[in-house]
This record gives sequence, C-alpha cells and structure tokens, in this order.
Amino acid sequence: LLFPAILRRNVMRTGQFRQRSEVQISPMTNAQLFGTYAAAYKEGRPGYPAALFDWIASEAPGRAAVWDAGTGSGQAARALAERFDHVHATDVDADQIAAAEAHERITFTVAPAEASGLPDASADAVTVATALHWFDFHRFWPEVRRVCRPGGIFCGFTYGLTVSDKEVHKHLLDPVLERIDRFWSDGNRLSLRCYPRKEIGFPFEELTPPPLKYDLSWTPTRLLGFMRTWSAHAKARAEGLADDLLRIEEAALRTLGEGERTVTLPMTIIAGRVA
Repeated sequence: LLFPAILRRNVMRTGQFRQRSEVQISPMTNAQLFGTYAAAYKEGRPGYPAALFDWIASEAPGRAAVWDAGTGSGQAARALAERFDHVHATDVDADQIAAAEAHERITFTVAPAEASGLPDASADAVTVATALHWFDFHRFWPEVRRVCRPGGIFCGFTYGLTVSDKEVHKHLLDPVLERIDRFWSDGNRLSLRCYPRKEIGFPFEELTPPPLKYDLSWTPTRLLGFMRTWSAHAKARAEGLADDLLRIEEAALRTLGEGERTVTLPMTIIAGRVA
C-alpha cells in the first residue's frame, strides 16, 4: 500500500497538513453540503471496525445508554445499538437525520453537539464518528462532561486519507485529491492532522485505544461512491469542478475495471475518561 501522494507532498512542504484552507468553508456550510447529499452520504459512507465498538463498550462503566453526537445518517449509532441498551443519536442537520434508518434502540434527534438537550449524567459513553472537527470545542467539551456519567468514556474517531494500490492512486485517488485539495476546510485539515490535543483542547484523562485501521475490498466504483461523500469533493463540484472531476473519474473507472481492490482507511481515535 502506498502513502497518498497528495498527503506526502503536503507533509514534505510544511511538516504537517496546512492549517488554513485556500477556500474558507464554515462548519454550517459543510452541514448544509452533507444535508444536500444525505442520500449519497448514507449509501457511500462505510462503517467502522467492530473491534472499536467492542472496546468502547468494554471501557464504559455501564451499557444503559450512549450519546452519538454528529451521528449523520447513523452508521456508528447502529453499531453502538448492538452493544448498548439505548443510543441517543443527534445531528445538527435535519436531512441527515431524516435519511437515518429507524431502530428500536436508537432515538434520532436534530440538535447541535454543543447543546444536545439530553439530561445530566445520562450516558455511559459519548462517541463522535468523523464529525468532531466540525464542533465548537469550547462549548462541546462541557456538554460532554454534563451528559456523561462520572467515569464514563468519550471516544472520537475519524478516517485518514484513503490508501490503496499504485494503480488506484495513479488513476483515481491522486488526480481527484489534487483537484479538491484547496476545498478542504480547516476542520478537515484538523482531522487529517489526527486531532492534535492542544488544538482541540482535549480535557479528559486519555485512554489508549486499540491500534486499528479499516481494510476493505472495494471495486473502484464503490471507492468512488465514498470519495463523492467527502465535503471537499462536494464543495469542488458546487464551485464548478464537476465536469473536470467526472472526466477524471470516468477515465479511471475505464482503466481500473471493476475488480475488487484493497482499500485501507487509516483511523485516528481519541479517547478519554470523563471525571
């Protein structure tokens, strides 16, 4: 597997991901983009390794309830519902909540992560799946402390840039990443820098999660479906690059065919004990 070329160039140029995007994109703009493409997001987003949810449940002081903040269309919430009696799943975007599949153990609610509306000390764990970088940390961390029971666990996790074989990078990943690079928001870049603790003001005693990555067998078409859920891809299309991206993607699919390829989603996991 190859380290993505666009990532390699950014690291060589600055020693880390650029902290300022060339196109300024607000968190609300990203929420609106996700809402606009809620159906595609639901279809295109993969889940997360089962071992991650097993670990969260094992570290929680109980399994009565978990709050999944920024749930999107509920990919993580459904996995949590297999391990906790009840899942409070919230998202600021009503379209994403509307796209979520109903589940007897999940309550889906439209609410910002910083003001969930949940009772005090009502969750054994708080999770955030690929959304922490959109939150207002100064307001979110106190909300986690309020909602989580003493001794509960916080766990936020996200994907890094996708990794695959040389052909997939040459024909699909690298050309697309080149085109959309300037459309990553500051929040995206914070995620891609693996949530530096000082930058996010992480206030809890850190726990050591299991080292995980997510290996998948995907056709190039399935990979492209995931790529089109990236907020930078959606923003680039909205800003006039749709035809250019479509040309690259169609050419890549013709070249790569429809055989399954190994696709790896590196993971950043940040976890802590809430006192």
